[in-house]
Amino acid sequence: MELKDKNVLITGISGFVGSKLAKRLVDEGANVYGFQRRRADGILPHNLKRERVWPQLNILEGDLMDISSIGAVLTGSDPDFIFHLAAQSFVPRSFESPLETEGANCQGTANLLEAIRVKDVDPTVVFAGSSEEYGLVISSEEQHRRALDKYGVLFPEPEAIPEVPIGEKNPLRPMSPYAVSKVYGDFLMRNYWHSYGIKTVVSRAFNHEVQVEASCSSPPRSRDRL
Repeated sequence: MELKDKNVLITGISGFVGSKLAKRLVDEGANVYGFQRRRADGILPHNLKRERVWPQLNILEGDLMDISSIGAVLTGSDPDFIFHLAAQSFVPRSFESPLETEGANCQGTANLLEAIRVKDVDPTVVFAGSSEEYGLVISSEEQHRRALDKYGVLFPEPEAIPEVPIGEKNPLRPMSPYAVSKVYGDFLMRNYWHSYGIKTVVSRAFNHEVQVEASCSSPPRSRDRL
């Protein structure tokens, strides 16, 4: 994918992944725009400060819950690509505040796609899905029996056991409000492609890891999971 001189809009740019992606895109010569909610305190987001990429970004303020502000951001960035990373992504919090998660992840994604449709712009939209969409994955006959004892029924039922390693054809059995919200976004992206021709790409990202380099004076360290 050639990104030099392309306009790239990142929602959720101040997050861990968004800031790393912004740095990579800047290094590749892209014109990077960040979609960010207004901060009352005016403090520079920690992740962007850590990446030392802030001066090279074009930050546009808006709110995914406000479709008119999304339209203004699309006008201001005229994106060739959009990486949609913004989400309420903490699984335990989704159980505590399911409506907040639904609003941010489902309605926010719907607003973004609808704004693209109404504005008649033509970006490629990359949606950050999650491994959580797979949810309950059956790894053995014993686990299958335990799951049936606990839940009474599984939908969909396994076609083959084990269901690991996980592949794109694995059934989706989301087990949290967060996971359900990501399944919604996943299928909404597909629908806007089939219904309106908006170019969408769906990913289902697993946990992000970083390799920690061992110094000569220290024992080797295993990977730190982020």
